[in-house]
Amino acid sequence: MKLKRIIVAASVVTVLVVSSLYHPSQINSANLGVVKDTLQTSRLSFAGRVKSPTVSGSSHVWIYTASAAEFYSVSTAGLKVGDVLTIGTASYTVDSIVDADEFTVTTNLAVGDADDTDVIYFKSKPQHVITFTTASSIASGFFRVLIPAATSSFNDVAPDSTGFDFASGVAGTASDVSGYTFVTPVATVSGGTNCPSGWHCLEYHYTGTGGIGTAITLNIGATAGTNTPIAPAPKSGHAEGTADTYSFKVQNFINGSDPTGTPTDQSTGKIGVIESVRVTATVDPTISFSIAGIASGANPCGTGATNQTDVSTVTGVNAPLAVPFGTLTLNTFMDAAHLLTISTNASNGYVVTTQENDQMGKDGGTTPFIIDTTGDNGTANETTSDTWDTAAAHPGFGYTLKAVSGATVPFTSTGTTFNVRTFPSIADPDSPLVQTIMSSTSTSDAHTANVCYRVTVAATQAAGDYENQITYTATASF
Repeated sequence: MKLKRIIVAASVVTVLVVSSLYHPSQINSANLGVVKDTLQTSRLSFAGRVKSPTVSGSSHVWIYTASAAEFYSVSTAGLKVGDVLTIGTASYTVDSIVDADEFTVTTNLAVGDADDTDVIYFKSKPQHVITFTTASSIASGFFRVLIPAATSSFNDVAPDSTGFDFASGVAGTASDVSGYTFVTPVATVSGGTNCPSGWHCLEYHYTGTGGIGTAITLNIGATAGTNTPIAPAPKSGHAEGTADTYSFKVQNFINGSDPTGTPTDQSTGKIGVIESVRVTATVDPTISFSIAGIASGANPCGTGATNQTDVSTVTGVNAPLAVPFGTLTLNTFMDAAHLLTISTNASNGYVVTTQENDQMGKDGGTTPFIIDTTGDNGTANETTSDTWDTAAAHPGFGYTLKAVSGATVPFTSTGTTFNVRTFPSIADPDSPLVQTIMSSTSTSDAHTANVCYRVTVAATQAAGDYENQITYTATASF
C-alpha cells in the first residue's frame, strides 16, 4: 500500500545481502597441480520446516528452531529478502525477515502449504569451475570429476544435508586448450553406471596428444542455475557462520580405461559452503524543497525580449520569497520568475502543488482586485492553457512553467509564445483547489523547474497597492 506524507513519510529498509565466497583449499594428496573447485557462490541451501502458528491465507511464516533429520536450517540466518522458496508444494518469495524464526512472503500461503512441519527449501545452485594443471601427457583420455552426494534421496530436487543433489539433471562444459579437444561431457548420478555411491560423476573425454603442466578448466552446471547441482543444506550439528566442508576428486584416465579402476593421475580438494551474510541498513525518508530567485533580464520560460524577466527575485525585501513587480505600466506586461528545486528518496516520487489565497486584492483585501487572466482567447483557467502575448485588452495575473531538469510539468510555453494558466484560489474557491505544477514517479536528485509570473492592468484598474500569497506544497510518496 502506498503511504503519502507531506515532507517526510514512513521509513524505508534497504537490504543488501552479500554472499560469502569460501575458497576451497588444495589437498596435495596426488599429482594433479593446483586443483580447485571455485563455486559461483558458496551459499548453503536452506532446509527447514513450517511451524504453528503459521496458517494458510497469511503471509507470515514461523520456522522450527529445533532440527530434525535432513532439516537442519533452524533460523532465518540462511534466508534473505527476494529468495524464492518452496514452502509445502508451491513457490513463494521472501518479503521481509522479521526475526530469528519468522519471515514474511509476498503472497499469502495457499491451503496445504502452511501445515505444521511442511518443508521450506531454498535451493542454491552455484556453477562449479574446476581448474588444475595436468601431471601426465595422456593422449585421447578423459578426466573425471566427482562431487559429494548424499547416500539417499540424492536426485529428488531437494537440498540434501550431506552433499549436492543431482536435481533434474546436470551438464558440464570444458574449454579446449592445446592438446585437449573436448567432446560433450557425460554426467552420471550417484550409484549410476561407473559412478560410485556417495558421488556424482562427470566424465570429460577429449581427443589430442595431451600435455604436462597444461591448465585445464572444467565447468559443472551454468551460472543461470540450469542443469546445476543443488548445493547442500546445513549438516547435522551445523554451526552458523562456520562452513560445512566437502571433498571432491579430479582424475585423469587413459583412453578406453574403466573409470572404476585406478586413474593415472588424481587429486582431492576441499570446498566449503556457508550462510550468506545479511547486511541491513535503514535509510530515513527525506525530501527537500527550495525556492530560489531569478535575476531580471533572463528568459526562464521562453525566448525573446517579450519573455524576459523585468524584475529580479534574487535581491530585495524578503527575497527570494517575494515577487516585487513594482509600479505597473498600463497595458504592458511585467514578468518575474522563481526556480523550484526538489530532492527526495521516495520510491514513488513526488508532486509539487500550488494555490493562491485570492486574486491580487488592493491592500491585500478582497476588492478591488487584479483579476486572474483568461488569456488572449478567454479560455485560460486553473487547468486549461491559453496564449497570452497581447497585453492590451487582456489584463490580469497568471503564470507559465518550464521543466529545467528531471521534473515533469503539466504545460509550458513554446518559443516566444507565453502559454498561461491561473493559480487555483482558496477564496473563490476554484476547482481543483490545488494544481500540480511539477512531479516525478520515482526518486529525484535536484529536480528543477521554473515558474514564471506575468501581470498587466488596464486603464480602468483602480490605483493602489495589490498583493496576494501563493503557496507551494511538496508531497513525497514513499
